[in-house]
Order: sequence, then C-alpha cells, then structure tokens
Amino acid sequence: MDLPCRTAAPRESLRERRRRETRDELHAAALRLSRELGFEQVTVEMISEEAGVSPRTFFNYFPSKESALLIWSASFTPEARARFLAAPARDTRSVLEDVGELFASYLEASPPRRDEVEEVFRIAERTPSVLAAVLAGFDALERELWALVAERTGRGTGDRTADLVAGISMAAVRVAMRRWAQDHGCEQAAPEFVRESFALLKDLTSPLEEAATASS
Repeated sequence: MDLPCRTAAPRESLRERRRRETRDELHAAALRLSRELGFEQVTVEMISEEAGVSPRTFFNYFPSKESALLIWSASFTPEARARFLAAPARDTRSVLEDVGELFASYLEASPPRRDEVEEVFRIAERTPSVLAAVLAGFDALERELWALVAERTGRGTGDRTADLVAGISMAAVRVAMRRWAQDHGCEQAAPEFVRESFALLKDLTSPLEEAATASS
C-alpha cells in the first residue's frame, strides 16, 4: 500500500548520506572480523582500522563493538517519516497497515543481506552482550515508532494505543526478519516478509475491531 503524501518529503543531505555510508561500513567491518576471528577476539580498534576510520570516529556512531553488529540503526529515513506522518490517522488497523509499509520502506532504503542478518542472530544466541545490544536496538526503534504513531494520531506519547501499536509492530517485524533470515530457499526480499507479517496482523485484529465497532 502506498501512503498518501501531502507534503514534499525532505531529501537526504550529502552529510546524512556520508554518515549513513560510514555507519554501514563500520557495521560490515564488525561482521567481517567476527566471521574471521570470532566476535570475542574483535576490538573497537580492529573494527575502526578495517573500516578506515579512527576509534574516535567509531564512537561517534556506536557506543560499543556489540552495537556495531546491529542490523539497522534506530532511525527511519526522513522520507519515510514524512510520508507516514502526512497520511490521515484513520482507525487503528489502518495505522498498523501504514506502520508495516513504514518498515518495508525502511528496509528498501537500506536493504539487509540475509547472511548478515542470520549471522547477527547467531552471534546473539551465544553472546549475551550482543543479544542485549540487539534487543536495545529494537527497543530504540520501538520508542521512535511510539512517538511517530502518537504524533500521527494526535494522542500524545502518554496514550496507551500508540504504545500498544508500537509494541505489536515490533513483534511483527522481529518475526518477519527471523523467518526471512532462516528461509534460504526463498528469494523473496525482506520488505515483502514484513508486508506479509503485517497483513497477517491485520487479519488477526479484524474480528476485534469489528466487535468493538458493533458494541459501540
């Protein structure tokens, strides 16, 4: 589903693009070294040297070597944010559907590699500090999504509906990404797995919303 856009979305500036590229290279370097040496043997200095930057620059992007393994940064693109906020609030199911498209657009802007996502999940399973960083990354995205939904609906961040929509949405994204990473025989891209996950979520919530409408 394409979200209606009432205002022109801000374009990524040259500075923003360079920051994104540096962040992506640090992430790729952390994964390469983890494959070659084992994550426990990798240091921030080694990641920085592999990416061609100083350790000081590394810490401008990540607080730790664990966070450098994160699949994505805790930020949607300016274009995706603008499109989501420009759409009408409508009902909760429609907002959920648009959240799914928000995440799908995010993944289309920065396409993940299946082997890298699977590698991060595998490292996280055996390394508590990496698992904590991955969960913290999802939590940061959930908080950003919570604020976006609250702004979109005009209810404020204290509203429980925005909180619940953000939590349910992150669960749907985690399921979609895990299934996509493990399904080696499928050529379908990650954004399509996310769209399917949210379509299923919409089907699951339909009876609840219909019942609520009938009783009102």
